[in-house]
Amino acid sequence: MSATLRRPAGDLVGRDFARVRAAGRLSTRRIVWLVGVAFACALGLAALRIDILRVRYALGEAIREEKALVQQQRQQTAELEALRHPSRLVELAEKRGFAPPRHVIDLRRSSRSPQGREAAAQRGEAGRSAGPREGWQVSEARKGGASLR
Repeated sequence: MSATLRRPAGDLVGRDFARVRAAGRLSTRRIVWLVGVAFACALGLAALRIDILRVRYALGEAIREEKALVQQQRQQTAELEALRHPSRLVELAEKRGFAPPRHVIDLRRSSRSPQGREAAAQRGEAGRSAGPREGWQVSEARKGGASLR
């Protein structure tokens, strides 16, 4: 026979139940700790979802604002094109008394060619180079209206 005594499974006499835990049973402290960790994880997940919702609303608002700005840009571009339209500019010039030019001098050609230099010398402009905006002045013509020269 064996040297160890076997107790029957149902015999509970002499056992100290305060110190003996059943196998697989958790203590109250561990249960509270696990519930706390699970609650913290749930709060973190909820905060993450709330942040995602905030970002989605902000993104939607930014998209709406971008569409409004694009529409405004289109309207302003159309308005600018209407202001620059040649028929409108002709109409404004006629209202203000502008007349078609009687004589046009191409400054690019006249300053580079020998004939242009001779013509400039005859006009008394020798030694002087005209800038791109020089020579374009509004003046009153003798026979009506203003013209560009």
